[in-house]
Amino acid sequence: MRTRDQWKWKRGQAATETMLVAVMLTAMVAILALLLYVFKEYGVRVIDLVSSEYP
Repeated sequence: MRTRDQWKWKRGQAATETMLVAVMLTAMVAILALLLYVFKEYGVRVIDLVSSEYP
C-alpha cells in the first residue's frame, strides 16, 4: 500500500510532466510560426523578382 508521501510525489511528477509538455508545445508553435513568416517573406521576395520589369 502506498503512503501519503508516495502519492504526493506521483502528483508532483504528473504536474511537472504536464508543464514540460505545455512548454514544449508552446515552443514548437512559436518555431512553426517563425518558419511560416520566413517562408512567406521569401515567397514575396521571389514574386517581386520574377515580376520585375527589368530586362
